[in-house]
Amino acid sequence: MKKISLIALAALMAAACNGYDGPAPDSHLVLEGWIDSGGHPVVLLSESIPARNGSISRKEMVQSIARWGKVSVSDGEQEVVLTGMADDRYMPPYIFTSSKITGVPGREYTVTADYKDFHATATTTIPEPVPLDTLYTLPMSDSLYSIMCGFTDPPQKGNYYRAFTKTTGIDRKYQPSTLAYMSDEVFDGYAEMQIASTERLNESLYELNIRRGDEVSVKFCTCDRRTFMFWQNFEVMLGTNANATYYFDTDMYGGLQGALGYWAGYGASYYTITVE
Repeated sequence: MKKISLIALAALMAAACNGYDGPAPDSHLVLEGWIDSGGHPVVLLSESIPARNGSISRKEMVQSIARWGKVSVSDGEQEVVLTGMADDRYMPPYIFTSSKITGVPGREYTVTADYKDFHATATTTIPEPVPLDTLYTLPMSDSLYSIMCGFTDPPQKGNYYRAFTKTTGIDRKYQPSTLAYMSDEVFDGYAEMQIASTERLNESLYELNIRRGDEVSVKFCTCDRRTFMFWQNFEVMLGTNANATYYFDTDMYGGLQGALGYWAGYGASYYTITVE
């Protein structure tokens, strides 16, 4: 089953109120994008849709895609215009990407997007990856487990962490792991991050969904503070049904000027574990 991006869903509905049945509010440009160390940029670009009575059809989602938008990424030495292409791992099923630019730790990357009268831009940094020291499973019930990620935080302060997972046979892309983010503002040295669930649209945000027999790929990431704050506050928004527009504040959280969403750089390390 294709999974709609939770970021896209929340942002597409940002202009809407439950039960609203009046004239359509002004639309927003929605940008969800990232670049991993050793990877290429991926950007989803669309236009927000007011959700009447909380309902958005798949047709509306597809029609919201900014197919004719222009998206570019610069690393300070070169600027590359990304190519738009269909990709059914995502919903909306369309991304902008390019193999001509690759993420390198320590570098800044600026994304620029133009569509209709919209103009958006943001800059992020890819921190050095921090490898895991250990990866193991912890029983939560007879058939449900969490995955524990043990790592040693570098001595310098200002390090932020985020985890994503991809379960073989269920997920076709890495999904954000609920509450799997940490800041070394609250610990020193060795720490463990718990992955208890992956955010999926058809499941409760905090529902445990890692099961015995699952083969789970873990993407363990370092990120900058702005990206950390975005994910932290985005999950608060999801968990409390707060106003999505506030949590997509262009400067405080997503770092985008001129759009809702986020642009993130990740120092990524990859692991696979079978839950037993």
